[in-house]
Amino acid sequence: MSPTILNIALDVPLNRTFDYLSGGFDARVGSRVIVPFAGRNLVGVVLAVKHTSDYPVDKLKAVSHVFDDIVFDAASFKLMQFCADYYHYPLGQALISALPLRLRQLKPAVSRKALAYSLLPNVDISQIPAKKVVLHRIITALQATPMLGGAELAFISSSWKKAIIELKSLGLVAEHEVLAVKASMPSSSVEPILNDEQQLVIEKVLALTHSFKPWLLHGITGSGKTEVYIQILRHLLQDTGIDKTGAQVLVLVPEINLTPQLEARFRSRLSQYSLVTLHSNLSESERLQNWLAASTGEAKIVIGTRLSVFTPMPHLKMIVMDEEHDGSYKQQDGMRYHARDVAMVRAKQLNIPIMLGSATPSLETWSNAQKSQYGLLSLKQRAVENAQLPTIFCVDIAKSPTENGLSPILVKALRERLNRGEQSLLFLNRRGYAPVLHCNACHWASACTRCSAKLVVHLSQKRLKCHHCGAEQKIPPQCPSCGNADIRPVGQATQRLEQTLQTLLPNARIARVDRDSMRSKDALTDMLASVHAGEIDILVGTQMLAKGHDFPNLTLVAVLDTDSALYSPDFRASEKLFAQLMQVSGRAGRADKAGEVLVQTAFPQHALFDALRSQDYVTYANEMLHERTIMQYPPTSFFALLRAESNKFIEVEKFLHLAKIAAQNANTNVTIYDIIRPQMERLKGMERGQLLLQAGSRSDLQRLLKSWIPEIKGFLLANKVRWSLDIDPLEF
Repeated sequence: MSPTILNIALDVPLNRTFDYLSGGFDARVGSRVIVPFAGRNLVGVVLAVKHTSDYPVDKLKAVSHVFDDIVFDAASFKLMQFCADYYHYPLGQALISALPLRLRQLKPAVSRKALAYSLLPNVDISQIPAKKVVLHRIITALQATPMLGGAELAFISSSWKKAIIELKSLGLVAEHEVLAVKASMPSSSVEPILNDEQQLVIEKVLALTHSFKPWLLHGITGSGKTEVYIQILRHLLQDTGIDKTGAQVLVLVPEINLTPQLEARFRSRLSQYSLVTLHSNLSESERLQNWLAASTGEAKIVIGTRLSVFTPMPHLKMIVMDEEHDGSYKQQDGMRYHARDVAMVRAKQLNIPIMLGSATPSLETWSNAQKSQYGLLSLKQRAVENAQLPTIFCVDIAKSPTENGLSPILVKALRERLNRGEQSLLFLNRRGYAPVLHCNACHWASACTRCSAKLVVHLSQKRLKCHHCGAEQKIPPQCPSCGNADIRPVGQATQRLEQTLQTLLPNARIARVDRDSMRSKDALTDMLASVHAGEIDILVGTQMLAKGHDFPNLTLVAVLDTDSALYSPDFRASEKLFAQLMQVSGRAGRADKAGEVLVQTAFPQHALFDALRSQDYVTYANEMLHERTIMQYPPTSFFALLRAESNKFIEVEKFLHLAKIAAQNANTNVTIYDIIRPQMERLKGMERGQLLLQAGSRSDLQRLLKSWIPEIKGFLLANKVRWSLDIDPLEF
C-alpha cells in the first residue's frame, strides 16, 4: 500500500511547496501541521493529500504533528493562489501571514468556549403556563434567532439561567458548546426614515444579490451610506437560503479608529446577528476568537481592516468596503496587496455582490463606474432632514497672516462657536510639537541620522523623534553645529496647536486626537463618547478624525496646512488631498445646524480649491482622469515598482541595473524607466533605489514579470540587497 503524502505550504521565501509523509496522522486539506525544515520546526498548511511524489519517498520526512482544525477552505485557497500569482509572492508566506498569530505558533491555539441554546424540533409550548413570562420570552427569542448564547439571553432576563434549566427539563431546548462571541445590545433606537435616494439604492442592490455585481455607492458626506449598508445587509442576513445555514457579510474599513463607531451602529441595529471585529488593536486572544467565529460561520457580520479580506467565511454573501478610496487598504510590506482589488476578486470567485462606498472614490473605481463596469449609485443629499453641506471658504494667509498657525478669521470663528455652545475641529495632519528644531545662526536643522527626514520636536517629553524609524534623542540645549543657544521649534504640529489654543481660549475644553494621545486601547472610544456628550469644545487632530465620525454639534472645521501637497512629485497628490479635504469638511454641519469650513492657504485660486468650494467631486475627478489619460498614468496604464535597499547605494544601483537590462532584453510592450532614488532616499539606515515598469495592459505587465522575477532571484546581488516588488504601487 502506497504511503499517504501531504503537500504542504510553508512560511519560507521560496516559490514552491513541499512533500511530507503523513506519519500516521489523519490530515485533511486545510489542516495546520508541524514539520521539520532545515533544522527547525515550522507550521505549515496542507494543500493536498496524495499517494505519489516527484521526490523519492524514502527521502521524504514525516510531519511531526497535525492540529485538529481546518484553517483554510477551498475558496480561501483559490483566493490566496490568485494573490500569490498576481503579486508574485510565495504562496506559503501568503497563507501563513493571513492567519492570526496564535495559529502561526507551534503550540496549540486554545479558544474560549461558551454555551448556546436552540429550540428542539416540534416543540409544544402549550405545556408552559402563561404565568411563566420569562420562559415565553426566551422561546419567542429562540424562534426568531435559531441559537442564542448566555450574553444574549441576559438581555431578556437576569434569571435566564434558571429559565433555561426549566426549558431543558421540559425537553424544549438543546445545549451546544460554541465559540465565545461578544453579544450585541438589542436596539432601542427608532428606525430612521429613508429618503427617496436611499430607498432607490437599496432596491437596486437587492434586485441583484445572488450573483457577482460590483457597485460604487458615491454618496456625499453625511448622506447615510452606513444606513444603506445596514438595510441591505439586514435583508441578506434574513435570507438564509436553501441550506438554512445563515448568510455572512464582510464589512471592510480602512483604519482601526473607524471601527468603534461603525461597530456600535451595526451592533445596535443588527443585534440579532453575531458580530465580530478583526483589527490590530485586538489582543491575540481576541483576534483568534473572532477569526475562528468567522471561519466556522458562527459570526454573521465581520467588520475588519485590510487583512480581514482573507478571513475564511463559509457562507459569505456580500462584501462592503467603506471609504474605498483610502490608501490604508494598500499593504506596504510583505505581500503588497490592495484589499479593494482582492475583495473584488473574492466577490467574483464567489459570485456575490460587492459594494464600494465613498464620497470621493479613487480614480480607478470612478473610471470603472464611468465605463459601466461597476454599477453607479448616487446619494446627493444629506440623510438628516434640513442638514446641508457646509459652506467652504479659503482663507488667504497672504492677506490674513497667521500667528502660531491661526489666522484672525479662524480665531474669530472659534470664539463664535464657543459662545454658541457648538463644537469645532482643527485638522492638522502632523503630530508632535513642531516638524523641526532649527538654528537661526547656522541654519542647522534636526535631521535623522538614519533617514532622509527631520526629527520632530516632542516638547512635553523633551525629545526629538523620527516618525519613520523611531529613532529619538534629547533636545540639545544649544546648536550641535555652531553652539548657538537660540535654537527654536519651527512650524506647527498638533501638540503646539493644542498649547496655542489653551493659551488663546483658556475656557475652552480641548482634546487632541493623534497617535500619541490615543495610544491606550479604549482612548478613542472614550474620546468619541465625550464629544457626543458635549464635554469637548474643540478637537485638534490628524487624519484619525478626517472621516467616518458623526458629531451632530460640530459646526466648524478648519484645515491649517495643505499647501505642501499641492506641489508634490507624487502624481496622486492632488487626488489624495482633494479626498482628504472633502472628507474632513464633511464632519461639519451633519445635523440641523449649518456647517462652515475654513481652509488656510496661500493659493486660494488653485483649481483644487475651486472644486472644493463647489464640492463638485464629479467634475474634478473627470478632469483628473483626463490628465491621467494624457500622461498615461493609472488607471489608463499599469505600474510595477521594483524597490531595493542596502547599507551601500552602489549595491542597490548594481542590482537594479542588472534588473533593468534583464527587463529590456525581454523585448516586451513594457516601458522600463531609469533607476531613481525615492523621495525618502534613506530609511532606517538603508540606502534606497527603485525601478519603475509601465504597461498599457495588465496582461503585458504580468507576462514580463512571470519570467523576469525568477531571473532576478538568480542574481548573486539578490542575496546582498533587500528587494521587493510592488504591483499597482500607490507611492513612488
